Amino acid sequence: MKKYLGIVSIIGILWALFQIYIASYGTLNSQLQRTIHLAFALGLVFALFRRGEDSKNIFAKYSDYGLVFLSLASGAYIFIEFERLISRTRFVSDLQPFDYFFSIIVTILVLEASRRTVGKAMTILAVVFIAYGFVGPYIPGLLNHSGLPLKRFVEIMFFSGDGIVGIPVGVVVNYVFYFVLFAAFLEISGGGKLIIDIAFKLTGKAKGGPAKAAVFASSGMGTINGSSVANVASTGIFTIPLMKKAGYSPKFAAAIEALSSNGGQIMPPIMGAVAFLMATTLGVPYTDVVFAALIPALLYYVALFIMVHIQADKIKEKNKKTSDIDVELSTDTREILKRFHLLIPLLLLIYLIFSGSSLQVSAFYSIVLLVIISNLFPSTRTGITGTLDAFVNGAKSAVKVTIPCAVAGIIVGVVLHTGLGLKFSSLIIDWSFGITTLSIILIAIGCIIFGMGMPTTSAYIMASILLAPALQDLGFEPMAAHLFILYLAVMSMITPPVALAAYTASGIAGSDSHETGVYAFYLGIPGMIIAFSFLLNPSLLMMGSVNEIVWSSLTTLLGIFTLTISILGYIKGSVAPVYRILFLVTSIMLIIQDGITDTLGVISLICVFYLHIRSVRKRMEYRGEQIA
Repeated sequence: MKKYLGIVSIIGILWALFQIYIASYGTLNSQLQRTIHLAFALGLVFALFRRGEDSKNIFAKYSDYGLVFLSLASGAYIFIEFERLISRTRFVSDLQPFDYFFSIIVTILVLEASRRTVGKAMTILAVVFIAYGFVGPYIPGLLNHSGLPLKRFVEIMFFSGDGIVGIPVGVVVNYVFYFVLFAAFLEISGGGKLIIDIAFKLTGKAKGGPAKAAVFASSGMGTINGSSVANVASTGIFTIPLMKKAGYSPKFAAAIEALSSNGGQIMPPIMGAVAFLMATTLGVPYTDVVFAALIPALLYYVALFIMVHIQADKIKEKNKKTSDIDVELSTDTREILKRFHLLIPLLLLIYLIFSGSSLQVSAFYSIVLLVIISNLFPSTRTGITGTLDAFVNGAKSAVKVTIPCAVAGIIVGVVLHTGLGLKFSSLIIDWSFGITTLSIILIAIGCIIFGMGMPTTSAYIMASILLAPALQDLGFEPMAAHLFILYLAVMSMITPPVALAAYTASGIAGSDSHETGVYAFYLGIPGMIIAFSFLLNPSLLMMGSVNEIVWSSLTTLLGIFTLTISILGYIKGSVAPVYRILFLVTSIMLIIQDGITDTLGVISLICVFYLHIRSVRKRMEYRGEQIA
């Protein structure tokens, strides 16, 4: 028990217990909840990432303890002064000296915590926005605004619902933390390994089994843990070596693992916690987001399954043998059954969500059931130490969401109180010369840039603040616009030069990181095309009649299949360059979603496929072989 006496463990356990108290009693004011939550998050960051720990300079060595104290003190100050603060009139009543002090200190602490956890990119962006808030009156042209006086800036950042402790942090307090804690308990009890074992069991005898197992396992893990990089690290150590053993190149194995793990962020029902943020932003029920995201997510993973299946055929032809030779994917069914009861809390979670219970209640009761049911069986028993470990691990994971959301709150506050959001939309329309297609492309590029090096939640928040309004101004459905933003922001994790998921996978696979990033982006093109498809045709988001939804799904699926053939250049044999171009054109016709182009696309697919197969037959007859 000695390890739980350290500052990291103490803060992590107290934070988790505070959140459990909120879920159990819910008696605190929302603003107070958010402030205390942020205080714990900041304190844990400076306890975890101590910069001067090995320094000989005494000040540098112990300065982080001072930052921990200031972080926790900010929460204590708001708790003590709360009655006064809620009784005052915002933006009118005077602020006391300590109000200024803690508001400015917390802003600085959030920026430093961001630098240590998220990286320089988002931190610098936040600093730029803060500067913009103050120097707006001196900027000529469209970006000019009246400026934010210090008092107003302090009010916005720390004493209103528009700044650091605004809606993004509120979503983490009320929803995300509990799902992160649930994932921590699931991992401690062996649930993560169970999902991987089930994936191997289901795909072990299929062609390209290791790669299909990677796709299946990573989707299951990714939707829960909320981090593409963490997902690659946890599942990739199992799947990538097996893919390589099956004959897949290190580059391909790493790219598929990165794409599979990344896709977990768009896979219902949890979608890596972004679904909660999106529902809150759009003002719609969480289940609406889940249902809308279902078909595009399934299309994304079907595209990956098609890729690994076709690649397995390609390997087989190249090596003249099965691609799965000497690869043992068998998992002892008895080992799975020993932990199978861990799926019950997951099923309860899904049931409660879709039966109308609040997300907080659904997650809380699922955690309680998981703790109880895991301790009933020796194979999954966690005990007191396991419970405390889950508290600490859950808190550590929650930091990676809370801090980016706090930084996003800074940007949200500036955007809302300077009118920058509307101006940004006007800029995009001006830069695209009013051409809708060009506007969409510029927004897509912007999403990828905003998402580079950032966690999924922060990437979505940034892009939704600045870019989603522009899409809605162009006439697109709000749900389609926000899901489009999410898809493209997520794709930044496999897009060089900052393709973190691809680089992590390449480290496990032993492949060149830059080549892997470029290849993952190349293989990820169908996923990006899906985003453009549902933006232009919301029936893929279950908006419209049943016939429209079914027809759009089938033609898009055919289009994705055809596009995959063009990308890999193989189906029952190598595809000649001219046919690859024809397959590409055909896929575009099928994905565009128009009655005429759909019909022409189906006819084109039949014709091009026939011509390609005839070409393959001739080549094989010439070599004295038979087509598979």
